[in-house]
Amino acid sequence: MESALLDAASELLEQEGPDALSVRRIAAAAGVAPMGVYNHFSSKFGIINALFELGFERLSAELAKVSAMPDPLEALVESGRCYRSLALAQPMMYQLMFLRAVSGFEPSEEALVMAANAFDGLVAAVRRAMESGQIIGGDATLTAHMLWANHHGWVALELAGMGFVEDQEAGFDAYSAALLKGLSTSSSSDPSPK
Repeated sequence: MESALLDAASELLEQEGPDALSVRRIAAAAGVAPMGVYNHFSSKFGIINALFELGFERLSAELAKVSAMPDPLEALVESGRCYRSLALAQPMMYQLMFLRAVSGFEPSEEALVMAANAFDGLVAAVRRAMESGQIIGGDATLTAHMLWANHHGWVALELAGMGFVEDQEAGFDAYSAALLKGLSTSSSSDPSPK
């Protein structure tokens, strides 16, 4: 039943936004009594917390896939694409995860650990690129944070309809390439997406 409730809440979130996430609406969409939500998640914020965790679980899984790519630099390029792709596929979930879309919601400590785990996947990818000599060495956590913050900025603007370039996908790829070129250990390195 937890899975059905989460699916219903996720669908409501994407179709109608965070204001649709009431216990009654979620229960009705899942075909259960409201008590079913309370039994499994204790409150509206309990199910919102579970959605938050689910979003970061998905992001972690995608970042884990790209971290296995043989070329560390291409893995970094692809990690940015994964981040953007997930945000565009589920923009309301992205807002729940990163933009505090639900008034009064504070993620649990466990949920914040899941968010940190997703970030740790990017740190590992950055560290691998540093160790391969493809990007400058240094603090892998700081470099990962800079990359994440930059990707977040692009995606947030795009979701807000504030993208002023005609081809957002090509623009994002060019932007990512420019960021990685700035981190490159060689002026001849071309981190342009393949």
